[in-house]
Parts: sequence; structure tokens; C-alpha cells
Amino acid sequence: MQIVKGQLFADVCHHRALLVYLPPSYDKSTSRFPVMYVHDGGDLFDPAFSTALDVIEDKFAEGKIPELILVGIQPGNRRDDYTPWFSKAISPERNIDFGGQGDAYLSYVAKECKAYIDSKYRTDPRPEKTGIIGFSLGGLISMYAGHQYPDVFTKIGSISGSYWYEGMVSFMREKKMYHPGLRIYMDVGSKEGAKKQNIQKQMVPLTKEAHQILADSGFTADQLALFIDEGADHLSKYANARFPGALQWLWNEKEETEMELAKLIKERRSIHRFTDREVDPALVTELMDTAVWAPNYHMTQPWRFIVTYGEGKRRIAEAVRIMKEKREIDPAKKKEVGEKFYNKIMAIPMLMTVIMEESPNLITRQDDFASTSIVIHNFSLLAWEKGIGLTWETYPWIHEPEFREAMGIRPGEKVLGNLHIGYPAAIPGAQPRIPAAERITLVDKA
Repeated sequence: MQIVKGQLFADVCHHRALLVYLPPSYDKSTSRFPVMYVHDGGDLFDPAFSTALDVIEDKFAEGKIPELILVGIQPGNRRDDYTPWFSKAISPERNIDFGGQGDAYLSYVAKECKAYIDSKYRTDPRPEKTGIIGFSLGGLISMYAGHQYPDVFTKIGSISGSYWYEGMVSFMREKKMYHPGLRIYMDVGSKEGAKKQNIQKQMVPLTKEAHQILADSGFTADQLALFIDEGADHLSKYANARFPGALQWLWNEKEETEMELAKLIKERRSIHRFTDREVDPALVTELMDTAVWAPNYHMTQPWRFIVTYGEGKRRIAEAVRIMKEKREIDPAKKKEVGEKFYNKIMAIPMLMTVIMEESPNLITRQDDFASTSIVIHNFSLLAWEKGIGLTWETYPWIHEPEFREAMGIRPGEKVLGNLHIGYPAAIPGAQPRIPAAERITLVDKA
């Protein structure tokens, strides 16, 4: 029997059985540990089914993987829990449909199970220290988690993911999931699907296609991996053997690099189309708390911000409706124009109105404008690192009395713009820049 240096516990969260593994140094330190959520009850590391923990603990000792907490989650019915939408059975010998309860299952993992684990064990709850992984349909639902919860799970492990599942590859093609903070591991055995007569015979080519879609979406080689296990079939023994390597690729701190600032600056885009996913106001406040570390003469810190979301957006939307209706010359079009702009504002997940005190001193005012602009740019980079996009809008009506009154803009304050904030529905391509050398004049003589 495998001897485990760490600790294994049976636990329960909301009627689902959990298998929790705590690493060797858990009781010897006060550190917080990254967490990997593992589907199928943790069969990938459970000593009853796998010898993976022996390899993983060796990699801990060698410094190849940082010590992790592993949480195995028992499914109710994996054909329901691990499928993102309903689909008919694919084989007559197992004439059982797929229930498509993946959204409900992932909601449980991301909200209920994670909250329970974070409260009971000494975890590092940050997204960059949280991952999710599984085999077969478990690999499929892990990839879907990357689409649905990139602000919860940033390490995505898809071992022999079932990309043959009806509609999954099309979904990935249509719903681009690029998120700069994600790190994705995929693998497949070269013989998987070879003996099948149904869509599963396309296991290898569909996995490669899914990988290519991600690569085309913007993921680079240090963010995305695909390993082909030569000679391996779709069997748990092969998946268990690859599990330690998957963890090493996802978590190796020597291989994993933080988003470099230069790369972040070049990859950030202004976003004009958003998904309907809500942005957490607490996260925005946290990011802004870092963004305000901008240079400012005499540290006047002249900025303040009004964040509107949910029903709060009606304050801006109604003001814009009134302004547009007042200024529309054609009486027949007033209501139509007002409604159009009202709906446009309400469709934006979150708005941030950026306000600056206007100093009567011209030099101070110019410096304050530059400083507040830096705050906006800092925030845009920090948000992009979390997968949140924005555009800085300076449309004329932000200076109109109706808008200022609706938003409580005080005399002596200037509105620098409204930031439209949300998770990108589409990311535009890069626009070329003129090389800096063509705009730099070097002077080395008097």
C-alpha cells in the first residue's frame, strides 16, 4: 500500500463526499497553500486507485511542484455533472443521455465547496492559487470552468478531455475564452478513440482542434500546453500516470511566470463588447486601491470615482435619455433616440465615472490631469490581468448639466470620462504602432 507523507481526510460539503489531501508541511507551518479541485472524487490521486501521490510528494521534495492541497469532489452522476448542456446518448450499448448539469455543478464547486474549503483549511484563496482538473468528462468540465469562472480558477487541467462532446468545440470557437491569467494543460493518448465507431473516434483530432482554438485566441506556449501520450488509450491508469506531470506544468513556480508588464501593456485592448457576466465591485475596489499609486505633485490626489452597476446604472441611463431626447430635432424620433441610448448604457456591465478636482492653478491642474490619467491606465492594466476589459469614453454629454446633476458632480470638479467595464465578448486585434525610434530625438551635444 502506498505510504503518504501528507494527510488524507474524508470530508463532506453539502451532501457531496470530498477527499482532502494536505501536503507534508501543512502541520509544520502557518503557510497558506494553493488548492487544486479534482473531479471524480479525487481518483487521480486517491491511493486506492492511483500511485500518483508518491510521485507528487517526490516532486514536492525536489521543488518541482509547490506543496498543494488537493480536493477530490464526488459527482452525483458524472454524465450530468460534467456536461455543460444536454445531449443524447452516443452509443446503443449505453443508451443513457447526458444531463447537462455542468453549470449547476461548477456553481457548487466555485461557490459552496470553495467557500467551505477556504474556511476550514489553510488555503490561499486567490484565483492565481486555485485550479481545477479532471479526466475524460472531468477534463471537459474543467475546460468549461475556464470559460465560466476564470476569476475563480486560473489553473485548468484537462486530461483526455472529451472534446467529442456535442457542441463543445463549436462553443469554444464562438465563445473565445482568452484570459491573460489562465494557464491551461491539455493531454490525450495517441490511441484514444481508435477502437470506437461513434464520434469518440475523433478524440485526438478534436483535442488538437480545441487546443488550436485556444492558441488562436491568444494563449501563448507558456500559458497553454498539449501533450500527446504515445501509445496510451483512454484508460485511468494512463491518466493517473500523467496527473503529476500535469500538476508540475500548471504549478511549477520556476516555469510559471507572472504576467510581464511589457507583455501586459502590449496585449491590453480597449473593449467595446461585453458578456452579461457581472463584475465584482469588491474586485474593482481592490484593483483601484493599487491603481491610485500614481505620481502626483504634492500628493493632492485630486481623483474620486463613482461606480455604477446593476440597477444603479439607471442613474446614468436616465440622464442620457433625457439629454438625447432634448437635443433631437425631429419630434418623431425623440423617444426612439432616447430609448436607444438608455438601452446602450444599461447593457454595459459596470461604469466608472472618473472625477478630478480642478485646481485654479494651471500648472497644478495639468499635473492633476496627467496623474488621474495614469490612475485610469494603471486600473486598465490591472483589470486586464484579471480578464476584465474596459474602454475610456469621453463623450460630450459627460460635461452636460443633466449628467453632472444626476451623478452629483460638484462645482470645481471635472469629469475625465466614463470607463465601460466588463468581461470581453470579443477582443480586437492589435493596431500597429509607429516604432518609438522614429519619434525619438537623441541629443548628446550642447
